[in-house]
Amino acid sequence: MGVFSLYRGRKVAKLAEVEALRKGPVKQRIDIVQLALDNGESGVGLKVVAKSLLSYQALPVSLNKAQARELAHQLLQAVDDD
Repeated sequence: MGVFSLYRGRKVAKLAEVEALRKGPVKQRIDIVQLALDNGESGVGLKVVAKSLLSYQALPVSLNKAQARELAHQLLQAVDDD
């Protein structure tokens, strides 16, 4: 773990990594972590990672419970909307 975290809150546990569909030489994944937020609630951290031969980019996103539930709802709606 690095010297500092880019999440809002403290990282409690790493829950999962989800690999994205590949397009060309770039590998992408989303890391999902459990957070302990500053207000005492639990939250979710998402980190979108893109790697290639000479490049690494990571975008951390912090969500509270309501935001995480809304994201999950929207994702389920997107895949179930046939």
